[in-house]
Amino acid sequence: MAYDESESFRRMWTRKGIRSEIRAAWAISINIWKVELSYPLSVLWFVVMPFLWFIPMLITGSAVAGGSQSVVLNDLAGTLDWVTYIAIGTSIIGLTISLMWGTGFSLRREQNSGTLETLMTTPMGKPTLVWGSMLHNLQHGGLGVILQLAAATMFFGVTLNVWGILPALGIIALTIIGLQGLAFAITCIVLLAKQGWMIVEFITSGLLLVAPMAYPIAVLPPILQYVSQASPLTWSTEAFRGFLMNGLAYQGVVQAVIALVILDIIFFAFGALMFKYTERFVRRKGALEQF
Repeated sequence: MAYDESESFRRMWTRKGIRSEIRAAWAISINIWKVELSYPLSVLWFVVMPFLWFIPMLITGSAVAGGSQSVVLNDLAGTLDWVTYIAIGTSIIGLTISLMWGTGFSLRREQNSGTLETLMTTPMGKPTLVWGSMLHNLQHGGLGVILQLAAATMFFGVTLNVWGILPALGIIALTIIGLQGLAFAITCIVLLAKQGWMIVEFITSGLLLVAPMAYPIAVLPPILQYVSQASPLTWSTEAFRGFLMNGLAYQGVVQAVIALVILDIIFFAFGALMFKYTERFVRRKGALEQF
């Protein structure tokens, strides 16, 4: 019996491969859900959060446009329906914040719980610790997107093109790759600075500022327009909204996909390399348990 138990433990400890990493990431994701759902206020916040960005913009838009259509927006973005334009664009805010903050602070959360060093000694890959949190935040933020779009459709007269749903999901998949690269970089900042929330807030706020979620990038100052073009969130927002508003007739798909693929490669490669060397540096310095 002792031999069987030791052999089973040895096999578990030495197992490798993508399936093992996926199972580990999934276990991390489920564990975070269990913690969050243990607190009723956390569930309430999850339900209310998607509307905290959309409703103030809806009120402001109504006051400025004076109706459900905007001629100015039509000149800038090619659509009169500013309500649908803003509703679809702002639905990605929750997903972005969830991926940036939730994933970026995943290791810091384990550190505060006193479990980071233990997890670092498990046979799973070190990036899987971040991937597991990313998987949870993708589920969390994705449900928020669905909730906001469903409510906007039922209560605010927003219309979605059903033919564009699947392509829009493909755009989200491309978006996750680039944002994951940023999340890796944020994780490194948190590991080094410990309380690096100021930098994370600056990066996240900057991304949301230049992304065309509630307004076209044409209204931004010229320098911010150039910055916007270099953000994967800009292209994903444009393509996501383009498909959900125009379906398969969306004409900017080729440019958006090419830009997203290029930016995904750059951001993910940079973030992954940064995480690899930062994680080694922190472990070598013995700073995993330092607060």
